[in-house]
Amino acid sequence: MSGFKTIALAGAGNIGKFIAEELLKLKASGTITSVVVLTRGSSSDNLASLEKQGAKIAKVDYSSADSLTSALSGVDVVISTLGGNALTTQGPLADAAKKAGVKLFVPSEFGVVTEGRTEGVLSFKNDLHRKLEDIKLPYALFYTGPFADWIFIPPFGWDLANGKITISGEGKTPVSWTTRRDIARFVAHAVTSFSTEQLYFKELPIEGDRKSLNEVAEGYIAKTGKKIEVSHKPRSVLDDALKENPNNFLAWLQLAWEIGEGVTAKTPEQTANKLWPEWNPTSVVEAVVQAYP
Repeated sequence: MSGFKTIALAGAGNIGKFIAEELLKLKASGTITSVVVLTRGSSSDNLASLEKQGAKIAKVDYSSADSLTSALSGVDVVISTLGGNALTTQGPLADAAKKAGVKLFVPSEFGVVTEGRTEGVLSFKNDLHRKLEDIKLPYALFYTGPFADWIFIPPFGWDLANGKITISGEGKTPVSWTTRRDIARFVAHAVTSFSTEQLYFKELPIEGDRKSLNEVAEGYIAKTGKKIEVSHKPRSVLDDALKENPNNFLAWLQLAWEIGEGVTAKTPEQTANKLWPEWNPTSVVEAVVQAYP
């Protein structure tokens, strides 16, 4: 076991709130002693709920090294779930973590593999890996694939409320899918139960399930018995969108799925799932059915 007892979480939104909840369950059981949630200061029902469950809410200024270092004093592990423009604050957060004596830094990954990506919309994540190595702050990279309980929404072509699915490309390529709750369970378990040899400077690809978009659509229809109109757009639509705007993340991600970059490892056997055999994650079809019964 790592022996880590104090954990700070930067960001408690789309995936962060789930990780916070799972960590707080471990705090309640005595596995860890402290869960600190870093916030810029704006109150929310979500933060109030986490505080009620036992989290310490720490207001920080991400532009202030002293503010971050002070908030991370005595913390063993920092888990970043920052997203959007806030991702640029991970560098200063890492510097503060190193200064505060943090032992493990978990960057905001939770998607496709980013290690080795020197170009494209996620190359900055690879840059952060190099920075962490430079400052000798151990990291653990959790690759999870898209969130199975959230991603099947109209912007990605899944308008299930109106009985329509539009898949960009052929939709035949396998993709790794994992629900946010299952990701949170695995991350919380890993940082508290895995050895440092299993965590330090390691990539930990996981997947709750592995299916193509066509298979997900077919499984959902079979499971629910609903009449769903399924159509496909040619891959060229994605190519054209990226030519027009290379930073079009929706197009970039759907193209990644289409060309085989949506899996977290080449085969299921190469994932880190085997490090926790009792994990038992939810299948992607079941996740979609639960979200859209």
